[in-house]
Amino acid sequence: MSVRLRVAAAQIAISDDVDLNTAMVLQAMHTCAGHGVDLCVFPEAALTGYSPELGRSRPASDSSLVMQALATVAAAAREHQMGVVVGTEAWDGDAWCNRAVAFGRSGELLAQYDKVHLTRADTAYYRAGDATPVFCFEGVRCGLQICYDARFPEGYRALLEQGAQLILQGFYGAGSGTWKVPVLAAHLRSRAAENGCFIAAANTAGPEQIVVSQIIDPLGLLLAEARQDAEELISADLDIACIGNSEIRSDWLSRFREHSR
Repeated sequence: MSVRLRVAAAQIAISDDVDLNTAMVLQAMHTCAGHGVDLCVFPEAALTGYSPELGRSRPASDSSLVMQALATVAAAAREHQMGVVVGTEAWDGDAWCNRAVAFGRSGELLAQYDKVHLTRADTAYYRAGDATPVFCFEGVRCGLQICYDARFPEGYRALLEQGAQLILQGFYGAGSGTWKVPVLAAHLRSRAAENGCFIAAANTAGPEQIVVSQIIDPLGLLLAEARQDAEELISADLDIACIGNSEIRSDWLSRFREHSR
């Protein structure tokens, strides 16, 4: 039986105020719920703000504030019976990580992913992750990526090896370098097409975005795209059954399985 998901990407403004950011996320979730969205992805560091852009790191004592914000988002997911992927900085014992956290319809933690490919600026603030987890949402296998990961196909390929059908990606790409808009769009479309999967990507609303929020099908075609520098919710209905029609995906998986024997 065909599985269909209504997926949204929330292009919202982000500040360094955790309470204000959390309120923005909750408002977007409320709007999504009213439009029948099953699963919504938010930008990189949507709850906390992005330290390289802010030019300062959070004190470790902010960890409890971040955990409280995540608990609030989980409660909203349970209230709206909606899945959510939200970006945040997260304290991991002795260092901050740049993390994407996925919650299910009951507010349960489904997965968390720490950004593997750090930019030069990132390295001053975050410890890199070393795993690419896959989780199941409504029978769909989902993976997570963050911003600069788009430049590297290896992470997406690792998700494909685990059967990922939908990749949810947060960006904090704004402030300068708008020439990157077509370049990063090409990267995302290539990642979707070469792996035969859907990608839903959400960026901060700007100003001067380097990539716009977008949802892409397994052929690399756009299903939805946000306007440049606008606060906007975009959504698309995904027919997961069409993934099986991707010749590239089926051929690569068969080769991989043969090689792994």
